[in-house]
Amino acid sequence: MSHNFQAVWKPTIFREYIEDYDQEGKGIGYFKRTWNYDYFSPDKVRKLKKKYSNVKVIISIGGPHTDSSQYPFNPAEKELWSDQAIDSLKEVIADYDGEKDECGCNNVIDGIEINYEEIKCTDTDFAHYIGKVIKEFKNQVPSIKVVSIAPSDLVRPHYRRLYQEYHDYINWVDYQFYDQKVSSKVEFVNLFRELSNEYQGKLLAGFSTDPNDVGKISREVFLEGCSELIHRKLLPSIFVWDANDSAVPRSNEKPFLLEEKAQHLLIGSN
Repeated sequence: MSHNFQAVWKPTIFREYIEDYDQEGKGIGYFKRTWNYDYFSPDKVRKLKKKYSNVKVIISIGGPHTDSSQYPFNPAEKELWSDQAIDSLKEVIADYDGEKDECGCNNVIDGIEINYEEIKCTDTDFAHYIGKVIKEFKNQVPSIKVVSIAPSDLVRPHYRRLYQEYHDYINWVDYQFYDQKVSSKVEFVNLFRELSNEYQGKLLAGFSTDPNDVGKISREVFLEGCSELIHRKLLPSIFVWDANDSAVPRSNEKPFLLEEKAQHLLIGSN
């Protein structure tokens, strides 16, 4: 089994900064760039992609659970939300893909990720309005080759419905295993197998180095579980949140220790 360990660089975009809300706290679907433009400029991203050809740059809409209760998915007008989300995100992407240089990159932004961790609508509405955005980008924006979704236990029914109705447009499922209590390797493997039935081979195993997520699943349980899944030829790849915390760990460990261990697991299995 060939495993996918592509480098994926996601600018950190938290929902409270990227989407405007009305006076009642409902989203209007207007998204705008909020990251450090000097650090994440089109020129610097092109140079990165020229040096590392397997890098994929993904714009994530949504945010971590520490912010989601203040900024849930809660559109004011659902059809209008989808239309404005499509238009405003296209503007963000065009700003990056509008110029080309010696890099030869045909595009800078490769995809979008759906990462809403609190949802105040039915699973049917969520699937319809988010699915409309996903379908539009996959069909009408040539640079968008990757769409990922990031389910967690609390909103699992919403993402399950989204995947059921739009699975042809979704490439990766970044399930947040670290957002629920998983105490043993056996429990982790069983949960992964259960979720695999829902997500048809596109499921990735996710771990977090964010200190806010400590305590729900240990690094040892995660790595042992991944090793078992690889041995059974069930694990296509691994994703890790968050690079900022991995780069400057809060203990005496070396930076990106978990990422290196995960890479060795995947490469060693080929």
